[in-house]
Amino acid sequence: MKVHILGCYAPYPPVNGAGPGYVLEHATAKVLLDCGSGVVSNLGKVCDLQNNDLSAVILSHLHSDHFCDLLVLRYARFMGMRAGQASPLLVLSPEQPPLERSLLPFLNTLDIRPIIHESTIDIAGIKFDFTRTKHIYPAYAVRAMVGGKTLVYTGDTTWQDNLVEFCQNADLLLAEASFLEKNKGANTAEHLSAGDAGRLAQAAHVKKLVLTHFWPADDLMAIREEARTQFSGEIILAASGLTIEV
Repeated sequence: MKVHILGCYAPYPPVNGAGPGYVLEHATAKVLLDCGSGVVSNLGKVCDLQNNDLSAVILSHLHSDHFCDLLVLRYARFMGMRAGQASPLLVLSPEQPPLERSLLPFLNTLDIRPIIHESTIDIAGIKFDFTRTKHIYPAYAVRAMVGGKTLVYTGDTTWQDNLVEFCQNADLLLAEASFLEKNKGANTAEHLSAGDAGRLAQAAHVKKLVLTHFWPADDLMAIREEARTQFSGEIILAASGLTIEV
């Protein structure tokens, strides 16, 4: 299994950047985790958008910086279906909040199903399971397992002890690192700091930590160094165009 980083910024991307978006690829499976601003442009580099090359989309939560490009990805799938080259795209999403969820459907282009806490689903040979996280909107961390390898994506969350068990012994942890510890405050209460991400990786004994969900003005070297004070393993900064073997 490998992961293609399509974007890694929030709540908006910088010039030439993109919001959160990560394609997990194994054999013929390609599953997109989150679909933030600018992701579809980069998705076209790893998937044919007008056929069934993309197996599914999983939305960790329904903040617009994590799902807004799905609203244009629908058009690519619609054009493929109209040409007889594609079928409806599977989308797994939280059911709340209702306003944002109501924005997702477009004609018959998407097969939208709810994410359920502690549920498991097989998508094109990759096993996915989910656990609820602590965020402003209902949100989920995602664990993907195939071929003896495990990847965990935190999505957006504050620290919670049960994440340690969910991430236990993962080969790769894709964790938000939205700010430095010194910048913690009321506006960051529902996110992990770089130090939190490192602490989670160390406590869960993961092999490799990929930091993501950067604010455009973040000092990424400082983000990595803070995580390094907590985690003794390999640390990678997410960047658009980067492909990582799990």
